[in-house]
Amino acid sequence: MLLFRFGFSSLRHPLRRRSLVAITLVLLGSMSPVNAAEDATAKQVDKSSEAKLSSEAVTFFESKVRPLLIQHCYECHSHEADAKEGELYLDSREGLRIGGTRGAAITPTDLSKSVLLQAVEYSDSDMQMPPEGKLDDAAIATLRQWIEMGAPDPRVIDPDALTAGAAKVSPMDIDPKSHWAFVAPQSPPGPQQLDPRSHDVIDDFAASKASERGVRLSEPSGRDTLIRRLYFDLTGLPPSESQIERFVTSSRPDAYVRIVDSLLASPEYAERFARHWLDVARYADTVGYALGGKERRLKGSDRYRDWTIRAFATDMPYHEMILHQLAGDRTDPDNQAGNLDAMGFLTVGRRYLNRLDTLDDRIDVITRGLVGLTVSCARCHDHKFDPIPTSDYYSMFGILTSSAHREEGASPLMMADIEKPHDHHILVRGQQGNRGPIATRQYFTALRGPDDSPFRDGSGRLELANKIASPENPLTSRVLVNRLWGHLIGKPLVDSTSDFGVRTPSPAVVEVLDELAVDFAKHQSIKKTVRRIVLSRIYRQSAQASEQSIELDPDNELLARANRRRRDFESLRDSLLLVSGSLERTIGGEPVEITASEPTARRTIYAMIDRQNLPAVFRTFDFASPDAHSPHRYFTTVPQQSLYLLNGSQTLELARRVAREVRDAVGQTNDAERHSALATELVQRVFSRQPTAAEREAFVTFLQREITAYEPPINPAEQWSYGTTTLDSKRRVGEFVPFTVFKDNRWQAADTIPLAGPLGYASLLKDRGHSMRQSDGGLVRRWTSPVSGNVTITGRLSHSEARGDGVQADVWCGPKQIFSEVGHNEKRDFGPLTSRIEKGQTIDFVVNGRASDAFDSFVWRANIRIVTDDGQRIETDSSKDFQGPQNRETVRPLDQLEQLAQVLLMSNEFAFVD
Repeated sequence: MLLFRFGFSSLRHPLRRRSLVAITLVLLGSMSPVNAAEDATAKQVDKSSEAKLSSEAVTFFESKVRPLLIQHCYECHSHEADAKEGELYLDSREGLRIGGTRGAAITPTDLSKSVLLQAVEYSDSDMQMPPEGKLDDAAIATLRQWIEMGAPDPRVIDPDALTAGAAKVSPMDIDPKSHWAFVAPQSPPGPQQLDPRSHDVIDDFAASKASERGVRLSEPSGRDTLIRRLYFDLTGLPPSESQIERFVTSSRPDAYVRIVDSLLASPEYAERFARHWLDVARYADTVGYALGGKERRLKGSDRYRDWTIRAFATDMPYHEMILHQLAGDRTDPDNQAGNLDAMGFLTVGRRYLNRLDTLDDRIDVITRGLVGLTVSCARCHDHKFDPIPTSDYYSMFGILTSSAHREEGASPLMMADIEKPHDHHILVRGQQGNRGPIATRQYFTALRGPDDSPFRDGSGRLELANKIASPENPLTSRVLVNRLWGHLIGKPLVDSTSDFGVRTPSPAVVEVLDELAVDFAKHQSIKKTVRRIVLSRIYRQSAQASEQSIELDPDNELLARANRRRRDFESLRDSLLLVSGSLERTIGGEPVEITASEPTARRTIYAMIDRQNLPAVFRTFDFASPDAHSPHRYFTTVPQQSLYLLNGSQTLELARRVAREVRDAVGQTNDAERHSALATELVQRVFSRQPTAAEREAFVTFLQREITAYEPPINPAEQWSYGTTTLDSKRRVGEFVPFTVFKDNRWQAADTIPLAGPLGYASLLKDRGHSMRQSDGGLVRRWTSPVSGNVTITGRLSHSEARGDGVQADVWCGPKQIFSEVGHNEKRDFGPLTSRIEKGQTIDFVVNGRASDAFDSFVWRANIRIVTDDGQRIETDSSKDFQGPQNRETVRPLDQLEQLAQVLLMSNEFAFVD
């Protein structure tokens, strides 16, 4: 299936636009269209995703937003405090939207104009809240994220409470045994009538439920589809054509089982499932809002990632994985087996400025990640829905405050018990100075048995880990099996994968979940459970279904058909590397940057995850947020994805590499045969199959066309350069000496600074820098104009230090000086500066350190606009367009074979699994 997901009006290169439009027209007719049944399925998936998002949004509000409002706002803006400053109540959804004297605090029609956000950002000098001091960046970011989500707020008036004499049942009064997920799973009796196509009793359970509803089971998938599905699910990579052919033509009755076992034994399986687990563990390589907002590397983060890979590779029993991740200081105190690194599960999370938030994050990853309980919602009050009192939260709180992160220990990721472990007070309304009763360190109320005693072995982490890892725990096996099912089937049995609370209904075929959970609790082997699922009829069935079946079961709750799936970010990127001959198979090691202009050969699991500044490409392709535990991935289809694949320097380079591999494989042949051979080899390499006759004809026709002359478009961002110069007595710019090193997003003269001599700390970042030492030397941010026209320059100059003598800033437009000012302990907007510039002339933003270079860090951001004589407009921003070394090769247009390779790499057939 080869369809395109972008608008051609957005294409940057004229030649590429013409060529891709032409080839699209000839290809669309040769590929199988998506049928109406598939469209209906996609729509139902969208509806299901909306429901999931709503559930996650409520959890986000309860665990992140409500505590902020209680701590910083309720004292003056709540009914409980009998206070409504400015006629504004913030303790209800209605209060936020009705607002006060300034209007609605949240405006659903235009969330960007939120009065609440304006107040906490201190953007209005007459309205700054809270008045005692501005919130930290993390808190403001949380409120901004909530507002961008649509300000979901579950605090609505209970209609039953409005009825006279109506009695409302408190969640604390709910009998845990009345909820299916809080009762230990039992192996259900198999259905009386077995389906002849079944391979496992779970197939019979699903078939029986489908039969009751009149839903027909889909036919088995073809062998070529099945092997692609297996490789995607178990390795994240596509099979080669020869691997597919061997399986399709094999007459061995155990051919499928042999492939499953070989893939489960491969290192790629361990990398694939480790990445799934890293979503649960909110893995990242940087700490976040720590050290006053300065971002830094999280020491040893890669050791947790590599431990996770080893755990899946060796099929470590799951209960052992839990014990090591929560109490590795007790199971492997000297890290002799490397299991102390497993405690990164707790310590690789964001380091918040408020220590309470860091502890809350760790409570959240333990409870939602391992047992599917939203305990963090009980930070400020008893849980609104589940029998989870605030005391449960502070039981966990006491366990973690009785533990300390020991970065200088046997592992930089370890935690250890403090000398005097202790229970902790409940913090009433979540406020640090508002102490309530003592919360005993013990297990969760809803799961606690009559004989369970408080935790007294050190901090209690080991006792907690044993309770969670126990085969008798009703939630642990269910939660893990449900996650595995979602990864392999494409849709979990329980949609809210990290919330098994009382609002969560049992799945339509709960017998499948309970059967797998009981079995898993016995053997604790993730590989065995994965193997059992992929050997089932449910896994092997086709995604094709009748319209009647889709109408009767639109969400596929009865497991009567396969779910069509798209490659996730990691699988897509790794597959691009593989088919281009670029993939490196090394296991483990330091994280690597994957966003440079040249592709990095390592698998995506080894990418540097910068929690604070996650690169846009991760977000574009729906990567899990590393800020908090991620229950599961959400998949979107947006233009940015196709535009990245179309214009990104890495994808262009990978298309070139695919074409180079194809040419090398074909070798030298006569012209009559060459184009056909190239087309065939290209389809084999990218799609792992032979081209159809229609495809071969279309591709050969395209390859035979001549390439039209190409004039690259003007890219203002590519005109910037960075370096130093000498200044004469009139401050005119002398010889420009470019910086040669780009390191840590900074241009500088050598690999390490400061340098001895005049350069000192001389360096330039995207909107800031530090001057040279010599008074007649200047730091230069230069833009070379690609056109002639009238130029207008605006911007801001800032020097924030009272010490020192400031910096001298000059702007030269060609031979003319149009700005010259001293910046010292102030912020100053400048411009508009106007002048005339000719093509090839430069605009230089020059800074020097005057008499002293002490305290000469500065911020200087400028915007340049040019209007040419024929009305063409060009604009560049010095900060937004800041970049490192450019790969000039990517400017060269793709030739015919390279363009065809790019088209196939962008196709649905490459991106989708079935």
